[in-house]
Amino acid sequence: MLLSNVEVQRAIQSATVAEIAWTEAGRPDVHPVTPLVLAGQPVLALPFAYEDLARVLAASPDAALTLTDTRMTGSSWRSLAITGKPRLVADRDGDVFSAQLLDQELRKYPPSRALADSPLLRREHWWYLPRLLILLDDASSAPLPPRVSPTHQVLAVVSHHRLVVDTVDVASSTGDAAALTLRSLAGDELPEGTAALLGHDFSVPDLERWTPWVTRGHLESGTIRVTDRPSRTTLEPVPGVRQRLRQQRQLEKACRRAIGD
Repeated sequence: MLLSNVEVQRAIQSATVAEIAWTEAGRPDVHPVTPLVLAGQPVLALPFAYEDLARVLAASPDAALTLTDTRMTGSSWRSLAITGKPRLVADRDGDVFSAQLLDQELRKYPPSRALADSPLLRREHWWYLPRLLILLDDASSAPLPPRVSPTHQVLAVVSHHRLVVDTVDVASSTGDAAALTLRSLAGDELPEGTAALLGHDFSVPDLERWTPWVTRGHLESGTIRVTDRPSRTTLEPVPGVRQRLRQQRQLEKACRRAIGD
């Protein structure tokens, strides 16, 4: 079922989390993100601490934003993939973000509330408002089955120089720890090529903890031969006060350095 542009916008607005897949040097990568809408377009608003990621995304020939996680969604949410050409806009003063995107982020990503939920906080944490905006131009959408089980993950494959995304069920191959058997949740035949497999979990409803894990390898005949396995595949522990303060200082330092302060 094809969705209208309005329905796609509403689906993004109703999603709390999403995943972005892209290619770098002919290899796929994928990462969880907060999906936003700017003037009817899908957009990511990355703090300047993520400058390296933003520039890699902008250099990708195409990217796919997937809405697949059923948790913390609104009534207009739909599980789908939105594919387009990524374009980077540096909002160095934070004017676009503050005027058009901040309210969306505060609603979807609670950790932002500790930094930008009032004029006083925004003055104190001014470095958090400048953003690197990644827009998806010429975007098209297609249905994608939702992930409803811990064994369901997002698959990104570069096959015949084209980025393909799907949601899959993951199982270990019998007697071979270096191989994973995948099954498309849509029942489709899986492509062959270099693959990245993303799982992620987050604490509900605060999103203070949000842990991704990516498995990499080569996909052939529905089996991925693993070349890079993540060290953690579960949600990280609850941080202590000292760790929270350290993480905020690291974020501030990275943002200010990238902004050029």
